[in-house]
Amino acid sequence: MTNRNKALRLHCGLATAAAIGSLWLGIASPIAAQEAAVAEPAGLVKRIKVQPDRAPDCSSLKSIVDTVTRGCPTNDAKAIAIYNFMLMTHYHCPYAVEEGGIPALKEINVYGWGICGGTHAVQSALWRELGWNWRFIGWPGHTTVEAEYDGRWHYLDDFLKIYVWMPDGHGGRTIAGEYDLKANPKALLQDGLVLDRERNVYYAKSDQFAVVGGKVNWQAHDFLACGDTLTELPSLNRAGPAESWGGYNQATGNYSTDVNLVPGMSLTNTWDAQPGAWYWKDSNKAPAHSCGAYKDTRNDPGYGLVLEPYIDAKPARSYGNGVIAFVPDFSHESVLGSFASAKNVKYAGGALVPADGSQPALVVVKLSSPYVITKASGEAAGAAKVEASTDNGKIFKTIDLRNFDAAVKGKLAALVRITFTEPLKSLKLNCVVQNNPGALPYLSPGINPITVSVADPKSLGSNKLVVTYAFRLGSRAKSFEQLLDEGKEIAKQHDAKWSREVTVVRKIFAASDLPATFRIDCPTPKGRYPVYPRMEFMRREIIGPSSQPLPLPDGAVEPKFSANDELATLPMPLLIGTAPPPVAKQRPTKTIRIPLAFVEFVDDKGNVSDRGILRWPKNNGEIGKVAAGAMILDGDLKNSLPEKKNIVAARLRVPVSQSHDQAQTQLGAVLLRSAVEKGRGIEVRSLDEISGAVVLPRQPADNPEYKPAKVFAIDVTRPLRRIAGGEAKFHGFALRVVPNRGIDDGWTVRCTIATSEAPELEIDVAQD
Repeated sequence: MTNRNKALRLHCGLATAAAIGSLWLGIASPIAAQEAAVAEPAGLVKRIKVQPDRAPDCSSLKSIVDTVTRGCPTNDAKAIAIYNFMLMTHYHCPYAVEEGGIPALKEINVYGWGICGGTHAVQSALWRELGWNWRFIGWPGHTTVEAEYDGRWHYLDDFLKIYVWMPDGHGGRTIAGEYDLKANPKALLQDGLVLDRERNVYYAKSDQFAVVGGKVNWQAHDFLACGDTLTELPSLNRAGPAESWGGYNQATGNYSTDVNLVPGMSLTNTWDAQPGAWYWKDSNKAPAHSCGAYKDTRNDPGYGLVLEPYIDAKPARSYGNGVIAFVPDFSHESVLGSFASAKNVKYAGGALVPADGSQPALVVVKLSSPYVITKASGEAAGAAKVEASTDNGKIFKTIDLRNFDAAVKGKLAALVRITFTEPLKSLKLNCVVQNNPGALPYLSPGINPITVSVADPKSLGSNKLVVTYAFRLGSRAKSFEQLLDEGKEIAKQHDAKWSREVTVVRKIFAASDLPATFRIDCPTPKGRYPVYPRMEFMRREIIGPSSQPLPLPDGAVEPKFSANDELATLPMPLLIGTAPPPVAKQRPTKTIRIPLAFVEFVDDKGNVSDRGILRWPKNNGEIGKVAAGAMILDGDLKNSLPEKKNIVAARLRVPVSQSHDQAQTQLGAVLLRSAVEKGRGIEVRSLDEISGAVVLPRQPADNPEYKPAKVFAIDVTRPLRRIAGGEAKFHGFALRVVPNRGIDDGWTVRCTIATSEAPELEIDVAQD
């Protein structure tokens, strides 16, 4: 049923503590553990929130649902928006693991990977926020989930990446349930879905990436993007409304996404990964999309465009990192308000010193964020001993401040206790954290209203909240129509580029300014097409009255808007698929035919002849054993093609005398890159860009050869439109077998072209 990665589915000059700790032995470790953990820092600012209006708010399951489904007119639309959110925030990779399981909200913000049952547990947690019922359904090797709303069950599979429309329901359609697909696979699956062979994804037959009514339907939703096939459903076993699956729990528990900072502390989230800065319990390899090659994003017209700017940064989707930094300002006595607790400490001469010189002093720093810590380091000028606790101060253990990764890795929070007998003159702590890039608050092309808030603005006192966005603007040189005609993926950086220059927007807020809203514009040069900006980082930091914010990237520039720019935008990405597809207006047409001629048969062994049997190695093991063969066709199109805008459809009609007698055969057409001279061979193995294909049925046993030849039509509308528009030149077509296990069942198939009968191009030309 599904043939990709079955095994995956079955999982479905500064002194440090180490350097001078022996200089002072007067305090036993866990002294004042209760004192260290009880008090909150005097300067603590809670629930700092920075939210772009056009991005999901991932601070709670409810806020996700509210922001993702905003503007959805029906429950089907809400289900699709949540499905799109799951695809944006998740990729295929065996489960993340934590003792007691991982709350769905934490899984979304920290991890963002999993296999079938687990990601469906997260999806159903979002359904539950809408008040919907849900149920898990098992297949052999696959765990799915359905939602109940509008009096029936609906199936949206965020692992296989598929949902299917019934022909009736609200607005003339509704999302099918699994038992609907089981009962009627031919109408809903086999006939209802169409494989786009150029992009290797499926579309609903009524909603394809194609020209509809003279306009390109670029918002068509792609399905089964990672290479799965779905022709029918096997046995189905209902498992009920479980609240956890694979260690992914619907309940949020005590996990919180609150960002709480003290003066001198910052949290910077980035969309990029630092080498080795990942956390995956019990794994010896970094998390990454197991399908690779950005199969899940490259054809998606919604969330795929959001993630498009990052595909050249790493070989597959994976983790991202942020940084918690603590660099308190020792120039003022208010620095004491940055510590979770302090004992026997006073401020003097730009340093912290023991109030009673006969006793050691200590301060405790709380490092926390919604993201797990993966690396930690620091410096402390004057420290005698440094310890860390990850159980809220019950037990402290001595650490080497230069690297204390092992002491805190995988934790959301840690207390760092610094003991000193001499003046503590400076302190720097740095924790790398792991965040899910798909769940971060991205900017969009066009206008971005940004809302900034804190739990209690008065908690800022005389301090300031600094919010910084850093990003790189980009644009695309070609339209979606041109990408369609050229057979390119819609979200794979084709004809798109991003500036090397980093644009930075920094806003500084006093207590009286909050809550606040500001605006970031992401323009597009006129004559080009919008893309999502390439996000570098988003930072929140609290600074004292005399402190300066953290440095900006080298060469950073302020936003610029010139007369050559415009605020072009793109549709809300998570609402792609929620509107009915465009209905093709029937245009009056006439059909013209252009004769073609067979040039020769060629194969990869250098043979050239007038005819031959078309075969192609189905895998690397057959290379050298099975000859790859192709039939070359040519013709004169110079004065025959209509205008590009008037080509409604084009078909290459090919006479076939014989196909394989054990399985169906996929016959493809390749637009040649250069002319072929008769009698000379070509590089057959380079014929890899299939412009269109047709499925030849299994040769009937009672009719071993078609006499006369049977004509099959290959859709070549896209290449013909490119040729008519001058974007490509016509040097002929090559016909070849295209191995496809979903069609030929793994057979090494073959077919024979009847060269005694002429092929032709059949073109439907608009007459309006």
